[in-house]
Amino acid sequence: GLPCQLMGTGMAFVWQDLAQSQLASSHLVEDMKLGLDLARAGKAPQYCAEASVTSLFPMSEEGVASQRARWEHGHLGVIVEEAPKLIIQAIKTGNIKLMMMGLELIVPPLALLMLLVLGLCVISFVYFVVSTNVLPFSLTLVLLAALGLSTLLAWNSFATHILSFKDLLGAPFILLAKIPLYIKFLVNRQVDWVRSKRDNTDA
Repeated sequence: GLPCQLMGTGMAFVWQDLAQSQLASSHLVEDMKLGLDLARAGKAPQYCAEASVTSLFPMSEEGVASQRARWEHGHLGVIVEEAPKLIIQAIKTGNIKLMMMGLELIVPPLALLMLLVLGLCVISFVYFVVSTNVLPFSLTLVLLAALGLSTLLAWNSFATHILSFKDLLGAPFILLAKIPLYIKFLVNRQVDWVRSKRDNTDA
């Protein structure tokens, strides 16, 4: 019964709430931003399990790359710009739904989360070698195992018809391919909303 993020597909609104919202924001993840604005106004989005939605994704490499950059840079931008303010507001107002939405928001995209945990494992291992203190390295290994197990459980429960186990084994290569995307966020972040190329007829 807690709020969820708006992800752009299959969204339904009460007109009076939508009419009071800022829609022409040109934000990279305008759907996610709209969900946060509605939550602040006491109209947090709710997930409806009974709804069924299909959506067409870009097929060209150019379209996929464009959409991935917009989604991930926009998501990370929202984490940096919106999450702290959302959590502070939730504490001040005692709004548990807003707090849960803020805590959910600060979880980075899965690939980045995995890269951060792997980086933490490397750092803690170096610390172990230098100091012989094994506790930090042990804790990061537990964290890595928990993240890997939860990913496998989520895949087994919801995504086996979308992603084969063979394709899942290629995840390390996907992580490596994502590194330039995250570096670009730090040095040359995408800030303009660009429509992804979806088929050969797109301009």
